[in-house]
Amino acid sequence: MQSERVVIITDLHGCLDECKQLLDKLSFDKTRDRLINLGDTIDRGPSIYELFVYLRELKEEMGDRCVLLRGNHEQMMLDATGGSAQDKQLWYMNSGEKTVFSFIGHKHKIKEFRDWYEQMPYYYIDEENRFQCVHACLKDEDPASNDVMTLIWGRDTDYAGKLVLTGHTPYKMPLYFNGTQPMGVVKEGIWGELPRTGMIALDTGCVYGNRLTGMVIEGTRFKAESVASTVLPRRR
Repeated sequence: MQSERVVIITDLHGCLDECKQLLDKLSFDKTRDRLINLGDTIDRGPSIYELFVYLRELKEEMGDRCVLLRGNHEQMMLDATGGSAQDKQLWYMNSGEKTVFSFIGHKHKIKEFRDWYEQMPYYYIDEENRFQCVHACLKDEDPASNDVMTLIWGRDTDYAGKLVLTGHTPYKMPLYFNGTQPMGVVKEGIWGELPRTGMIALDTGCVYGNRLTGMVIEGTRFKAESVASTVLPRRR
């Protein structure tokens, strides 16, 4: 039986146009592929509500083949809309107000959709045991053995366990860390053998004016691609 194609994207932050362009470049087919987003769909970007609608429709159409992981920004929103003034302050310090105003601009409050965001898992493990996915990083090879702060906020790069695909920390280009040697650049547009261990970091700071990067996995090979950001460069 042929392996399912897996398309992986991350850190969209309301960049809907770039998301669609990247999926086109990766030849994404919602009728047969598996789509995994590594978290951070909200805050900072220009089309937060519109991206929410787009992803929600994909999830409804694709069911379990559409995996939307929880990032630190989704977690901050959930904490803020269900917690204390301190939680709200932390979220607003990280551009939460842009999400609030984006939803209000479409006559909605993000609180209406808390249940949808709460369904986002913290990690994904490939059914064929080729890789696993989290938003930020792993310390322990088993995602379930890591605390939530590591999964959605961590920035460790010395991981050497079973291959993990991550976002969260923006780099100029996608990078591979194997836990023991200096980082290496993941070349785009070239098929390569999927590493068995280490970490591939895919966040390339689209919302900061750089690029949106994703990858496709077919069997034991993979290819990374990116598209240019249309967002004006801004401070983090």
